[in-house]
Amino acid sequence: MEDLNDLVFFAKVVEHKGYSEASRQLGVAKSRLSRRVSMLEDRLGVRLLQRTSRRLTVTAVGQLFYERCQAVVSMGEAASEVVRAAVVEPAGALRLSCPITLAQFWLTPLLPAFMKAFPNVKLTLMVTNRRVDPVEEQFDLALRVRRPPFDDSSMVVRRLGHTTDMLVASPAMLAAAERPKIPEDLARCRTLALATGGERHVWVLRRGSDVAEVAHDPRLVCDDMFALRQAAIEGIGVALLPQLICATELREGKLERALPEWGCTPSEIQATFPTRRGMLPAVRALIDFLAAHPPGNACAAEA
Repeated sequence: MEDLNDLVFFAKVVEHKGYSEASRQLGVAKSRLSRRVSMLEDRLGVRLLQRTSRRLTVTAVGQLFYERCQAVVSMGEAASEVVRAAVVEPAGALRLSCPITLAQFWLTPLLPAFMKAFPNVKLTLMVTNRRVDPVEEQFDLALRVRRPPFDDSSMVVRRLGHTTDMLVASPAMLAAAERPKIPEDLARCRTLALATGGERHVWVLRRGSDVAEVAHDPRLVCDDMFALRQAAIEGIGVALLPQLICATELREGKLERALPEWGCTPSEIQATFPTRRGMLPAVRALIDFLAAHPPGNACAAEA
């Protein structure tokens, strides 16, 4: 393959009708331009330019070669312009992944406002509870909910907020049975559980330095936290759910905390991405936008 720089040098010499003007336009020494074009001719085995003391003319084969070189130059300039435009203004396509519940109660209400603010950005959102690898699967950004200690990772993480899981149930259900006073009392309660991929269901609860593991046999297993929340409101069982998605129902009295002294280690809501180096403005704009509207605040930004 020919050195593309030599093709550019030759095209610019022809375009500017000589080495002197091409040298000024490219910022390359005239002697270097002349030498590189001569080396190009030697490799091709043809004369592209006829040189005399007074003028420079393009040979017939040189004219054909110039037309192809000019196409290469135009494509290169167009490619550079795409990069310059992306660097100046948030634009282009972004791939984003997010867990189901986080997308439902927080992310998707925010996206219309973001897309109105940045009309040249195109988003592809994958909503999944599966852990996504941004590098292997070519995602620009992966939103995650993680409890410490966090995995060692080469990913860059920006904290967007936090949430704590708590045991909740309907007041009617708790009133109809003896309220649990210690974690072991949950064994006689009907329970609801988030799907974990296994058959065994265990809640790990904490109260200060005390830790209790509660194995239970749930009546309903589901990967949709909103479905579990609704089942808890209807008195089907006790559920362990994030405080963020139960706050309104707790305030309105539709749900009540069971074992309020016991809870789980707070989880971080994180934006995870491969590197800060060369980050596209569109990715940075999305991360900054999400950080400005953290979970737990109003779910929708002003449109």
